[in-house]
Amino acid sequence: SRDRVEDARMVLKPGEEVEAKFVGVDRKSRIVSLSIKAREAHEEAEAVQSYRTETSSSSGTSLGELLKEKIAGQDEA
Repeated sequence: SRDRVEDARMVLKPGEEVEAKFVGVDRKSRIVSLSIKAREAHEEAEAVQSYRTETSSSSGTSLGELLKEKIAGQDEA
């Protein structure tokens, strides 16, 4: 769920393990802020960036290269 939770004890049980991202600390009240949504968003952003890198490097052909080939083919004809 993407709903905001004020008190984690309402949705998690003691001893239950979750992966979360550290988002801050309140030194006065000695409270550590963690976010499961921020971790998920960070992982999604990394996956998108990885996909973009893979697709741009794996295609091997750019528009410029295609135009050069087309022009070279016309010059030879």
